[in-house]
Amino acid sequence: MGRFRGDELGLDQAITRRDFVNVAGAGLAASTLFACGLDGPVGDRSVTSDPWSDVLGSDWYGPGGIGDYASSHGNTPEVVKAAHRLRDARHPAPNDAIDTGEHFDVVIVGGGLAGLSAAHHFKRLHPSGHCLVIDNHPIFGGEAKRNELEVDGVRLIGPQGSNDFGVRPVTGEPDDYFTALGIPREFEYAPWDGDVRVPLENYGFMHWVEDQFSVGHFFGESGGDGWIRRLWEDPTQAPWSAELRNGFAKWRSAKVNDHRPTGATPEDLQWLDRITLKEYYENLLGLPPEVTAYVDPILASIIGLGCDVVSAWWGHHFALPGFGLPSRYDDQAFHSFPGGNTGIARYFVKDVIPDAIDGKMEFGDVIGGQIDFGALDKAGETVRIRLASSVIDVRHIGGRDAGERVRVSYLHEGRTYTVEASGVVMASGGWMNRYVVGDLPDEHRAAYETFHHGPILVANVGLRNWRFLERLGIAACIYEGDLGFSCNIRRPMYAGEYRPPFGPDHPTMLTFYITFERPGLSAVEQGIVGRTELLSTPFAEYERRLREQMVTLFGEAGFDPAEDIGGLVLNRWGHAYVAPGPGFFFGQGGASAPPDVIREPFGRISIGHSELRGHQNWTGAAAEGRRALEEVLERVS
Repeated sequence: MGRFRGDELGLDQAITRRDFVNVAGAGLAASTLFACGLDGPVGDRSVTSDPWSDVLGSDWYGPGGIGDYASSHGNTPEVVKAAHRLRDARHPAPNDAIDTGEHFDVVIVGGGLAGLSAAHHFKRLHPSGHCLVIDNHPIFGGEAKRNELEVDGVRLIGPQGSNDFGVRPVTGEPDDYFTALGIPREFEYAPWDGDVRVPLENYGFMHWVEDQFSVGHFFGESGGDGWIRRLWEDPTQAPWSAELRNGFAKWRSAKVNDHRPTGATPEDLQWLDRITLKEYYENLLGLPPEVTAYVDPILASIIGLGCDVVSAWWGHHFALPGFGLPSRYDDQAFHSFPGGNTGIARYFVKDVIPDAIDGKMEFGDVIGGQIDFGALDKAGETVRIRLASSVIDVRHIGGRDAGERVRVSYLHEGRTYTVEASGVVMASGGWMNRYVVGDLPDEHRAAYETFHHGPILVANVGLRNWRFLERLGIAACIYEGDLGFSCNIRRPMYAGEYRPPFGPDHPTMLTFYITFERPGLSAVEQGIVGRTELLSTPFAEYERRLREQMVTLFGEAGFDPAEDIGGLVLNRWGHAYVAPGPGFFFGQGGASAPPDVIREPFGRISIGHSELRGHQNWTGAAAEGRRALEEVLERVS
């Protein structure tokens, strides 16, 4: 791209908390990064192994908006630095750490949804005990955090990552969190009766409920005339050959049981976990590779990477076209709290530490209340949450078999500290656990080698208005372009006093989920290349590319980046998803599935994080956290 001057793109305009960032910073930060070795070949190791992360600063990180989450959007420079030092064995030895003298019944490593669920169940099962949650970010939630922007006096809230939920049925069981935590099952959204049908969340429009909303497909960069609405009602609108149109038609009508191997029953779909989705589409269905390429970013946005490295079983699991079975999502209504699944994380925290969020255990207060950070880590409480603390070593004292205590070492503000626990739940990501747990069994370590991760960049753009979308007759779009493949606005959910006005003349949040799949490379290489791009690109460069992409998409409809953008926050997640390849779910060659190996507790440590479900969602994270916590309590009681 690079077709526009900075002033044409609005790069000289002051937007929400962007005053310290300037275009010159792009060149400065980029030159610093590449001087540290990021311009070298990928090779057989991550090019991010060089200590370039030590120099990441504000020019790389960018603005964070307003509110309690302003200092923690995506992977922070401090988190990246600590993680890379751990991977490269550059941290001080734990023997030099400061012993806090604290002993807990359970230490939970990781304050995402798995860790917060484990804390909830600890308090439920052991209310007289003492539990410590240690998290490396400045605020709890993992990827379930939010961005807040103020644009023309209107407060806008969008997700940093984890998003979408369905209302769970009333069961009265311990995992009935809607009942246990008091989460409402009915919601109020901003009224809207315009012709443009606006989604309530950020995923369904890509395929699952596309027909319910005003979705446009942009073909302006691949020989088409621009925007096409209701593409699948009349695919002849697309700039496709007759052969390709036939391929898409077959993709949308094919049935999995017409292609199952000899001996497989209609109920047995494990054979799909032995091949990739690309192999299923192109070898079994005979679809053109352009169909696979269309699916690649959709799949990557929900599970990390594209069709050439992800098991075909997940295509069926997600009810993607090509399988022809009734969708498990047909009767499911999807919602999003104002900040995505941040709302669920806040309910967990309010439950275990009532004073941590101002107000009562009511919807408006839980979603909108200010966080009292001083209440999170108070001595004597059943559950405590210690933030901005990167755990760098976990091991049994006296050995895994005989040890009755576990030592946990963590880094906080440049110093290393230790605490002890009777048991530990590792609710942190697998990409860190393999380095953190000092006495991790060999079989667990080998299983973790099969876990491959894809990155994601979530960009929230605060718009002063969305008249240009109304002129196009869309609220969401799918496109081929320089940066990303889709974006959308949402009709905001009301929560207490959070009731932003909604309509084309009012501010709103436009959200991009930008994927980094690289078809043709191995899963390992795709993760390396994607993370290298994500983590080596300064904020100002991404800002320019994003603004240019928006001009390409919306310029002819009247979008003016200098006038219409009031704020921008980037959220970089280097290991956003585990990308489950063939054999991940059911195992291969008679071997156990890798997640089943990781679930086996050892000594007084149990691992429970969302990656073990393959598809990372809040319910799976909560279930894995609960399982691991209950296993630890059995061993330490």
